[in-house]
Amino acid sequence: MMRRFVICLTVVSAVLGVTKAADPAFKKVSKTVSLGKYTPKGIVKFNGVSVSKRIIPDLEKLIAAAKKDRLTLKVKSGYRSYDYQVKTFNSWTENERKKNPKLTRKEAEGIANTYSARPGHSEHQLGTTVDVLSSENGFQFSSDPKLKYIAWLEKNAPKYNFTISYPRDSKEYVYEPWHLRWYPPKKIVALAKS
Repeated sequence: MMRRFVICLTVVSAVLGVTKAADPAFKKVSKTVSLGKYTPKGIVKFNGVSVSKRIIPDLEKLIAAAKKDRLTLKVKSGYRSYDYQVKTFNSWTENERKKNPKLTRKEAEGIANTYSARPGHSEHQLGTTVDVLSSENGFQFSSDPKLKYIAWLEKNAPKYNFTISYPRDSKEYVYEPWHLRWYPPKKIVALAKS
C-alpha cells in the first residue's frame, strides 16, 4: 500500500512539474533566450489592457490589496506581440540615435537593449507580464525609492503570484519595479489548466 502511494505521489509530482515546464507561460525569456514569434492563447482585455485571462484573478487581488493599503495601482502595459515589440525596440533605438547622432545603429541598439527587449525577448510577449504603475506619481514609470508603491510591490507582489523580473540587482535590464511577471506555484498552474 505504501509503495503504491509513493508511486502515485511521484507520478503526480512529475506531471505537475512537466505541466509547469511545458507551459509556454513559464518559459525562460532573456536577452539570450527568445520566444521567437510565439503568440499566447487566451488574451483578453483587463481595464483596457491586453493580458492573459489566467492572470486576472491574481491581478485583481494584488490591486485590491494595494487599495486597502491606500495605494491606487493601474496596469499600464500587458501583452505585446512580436510585431509590436519590433516597433517598440526600433523606436527606442531611434531615440538613442537622436540623442547622440554619432552612434551607429548597432551601438544605439546596445543602449536601447539595457532597458528594452529585442523582439522575441520580451516577457510581455507571454501575456502574463504587466507593468503596474501608481497614482502617487501620476501613473508614470519611475524607480524612485521614495515612491511607496515600489516598496509595496517588492514586499507584496509575490503574495499574489507575481515576481519583479528586473530587481535592483538585475543582470538583464535596468531596475524595473513595475515590471511584474505572473509565476504561480506548480499546484496553481495545474488547476489553472483544468
